[in-house]
Amino acid sequence: MGKMVDFKCEYASYTGIDKDFVASLGLALPDMYHSAEAMAVYAKAVKERDGASYCKLPFDTAVEGEALGAVLKYDESPLGPRKDGDTVSDPKEILELPCLDPGKGRIAEILKACDSLRGQGEKVVLEIRGLFDIFNTLLDIQNVMMLWVMEPDTAQKICDKIRGDLVTYASAAKDHCDLFFFSDASGGLNVVGPRMGKQIVKWFSYPLMKDLEEALKGGPAFQMCPKTSFMLLGCDKAEFVRWETDPGKTRAEVYFDLPDHIRFLGQSCNREMDKMVSGHIDYLRLL
Repeated sequence: MGKMVDFKCEYASYTGIDKDFVASLGLALPDMYHSAEAMAVYAKAVKERDGASYCKLPFDTAVEGEALGAVLKYDESPLGPRKDGDTVSDPKEILELPCLDPGKGRIAEILKACDSLRGQGEKVVLEIRGLFDIFNTLLDIQNVMMLWVMEPDTAQKICDKIRGDLVTYASAAKDHCDLFFFSDASGGLNVVGPRMGKQIVKWFSYPLMKDLEEALKGGPAFQMCPKTSFMLLGCDKAEFVRWETDPGKTRAEVYFDLPDHIRFLGQSCNREMDKMVSGHIDYLRLL
């Protein structure tokens, strides 16, 4: 087995939502998080303000957890919607939570916002959160760590449930966006350690990517945070393959126009999409 190496993120700081910028657009917090129209306005304004080549949604990390039943706190904080107490006290209760329904709640509004932006000629990136980011919206993460050690079979069942929910989400969203981002900073190797990291790959990350490889055929590519892709590489579940492309293009230009056989990316941070490539990229091939 390869060596597990953590990706050292240079973009760990989070500045959050600028309330004054939101107000300058005639929008208001926290109402903006619930309106497709407002989300589209804000996403396009952020793109133009930052000189980016694409619009990105959503604007917080709690969407998937909320869709599973997490209770969130909404206010004007730059931190955005976040956990308002534990939804479950015992991780086993996650198995009793409802299945994610992409036709309801904020996910439905987010997909409508994606459609609105694409209708305006914008390229849209949809970010999906992973296992431990979802855990963080539902309960005390230490309870998950304890269950992981004491009841591994139950932990694996929880992984299976959340994997199914994310496949449902991505499958419903693939016709609404031009690229997926996948992030799970709370489950990085620097947080969980090598032993648990290998189990996450075995029980969750690799099965998820295999499911998505089939579910996303004909749809957008899936750009993983390198914290996830490096863990797959370290467990010999994937390899980087070089693909030559035209020099002078940005990653975004390349990623939005990939051939069908390239499904997964994970060579660089999601925040480096508008940087130039040097005539090639390394895509991720599952093994």
